[in-house]
Amino acid sequence: MAIDKKELEEMNGLVSQGVKISEVAEKYPNYSYWEIYWEVSDYSFMGKKRMLTNRINSLAKSNKSADREEIAEQAKELLNELYDSLKNNSKKLIEIDRVLRK
Repeated sequence: MAIDKKELEEMNGLVSQGVKISEVAEKYPNYSYWEIYWEVSDYSFMGKKRMLTNRINSLAKSNKSADREEIAEQAKELLNELYDSLKNNSKKLIEIDRVLRK
């Protein structure tokens, strides 16, 4: 079943805010977890953390310099994505706090 474009945009917004895909699936019960997983354009924070952990573990086990450099570059990209997401969410929280204090 294809996911409605509007709902998919909402799902992508939730995932970019750090909501787990399993929580998104609970909010949209007419779609299965895997339908949502394959359609959203990004990974959850948990997914990115797992990917980063796997890259670091691979880096520790790798003996080839070229492999180590490639794995390190992938880890840097994931870390930058996490940082950018945290930065955007922090700005949102500051704005929410500002509105609530009025």
